[in-house]
Amino acid sequence: MNLVDVLQMAVNAEIEGRELYKTASEKTSDEKAKKVFKMLADEEQTHIDNIVQMAKDYKAGKELTMPDLPAPASFEDAESPIFTREFKEKVSDFDMTALNIGIKLELESEKFYKEAAAEASEKAVKDLFNHLAEWEHGHYEFLKNQVSFFESYYKLKNSLYRF
Repeated sequence: MNLVDVLQMAVNAEIEGRELYKTASEKTSDEKAKKVFKMLADEEQTHIDNIVQMAKDYKAGKELTMPDLPAPASFEDAESPIFTREFKEKVSDFDMTALNIGIKLELESEKFYKEAAAEASEKAVKDLFNHLAEWEHGHYEFLKNQVSFFESYYKLKNSLYRF
């Protein structure tokens, strides 16, 4: 597989993540969650823009350089990085589904970037993929923590024992 094909696969993966987070931002009723999902969608768009620029530079025969990427966002509320505490008791099926799909996408993206970095011959490409793998791992941890925050409430809410 050539570099352009790998970069195209990366763009496709980032688009999936962007669209998931964009939809989650539009559908959730929690204001804090709207902002965080929108921020995640924006981060995925930043990844897309940088990967596309690298592909353009490569096709134009330019020397590839590692793009200047902003630091990943951090979340001040360690207990619930996305949702407000009030929302915890009314978490919806959609919210849990979006979080769990996000976890799977982030894990797949991290694995893809690690493998692509290992195979890359250009230093800038290797650096970009390693950076993106770390970024996706951060998203994974962030989403996993959020699911843990909701898990007991969500399971009880959907348990057959409640009837």
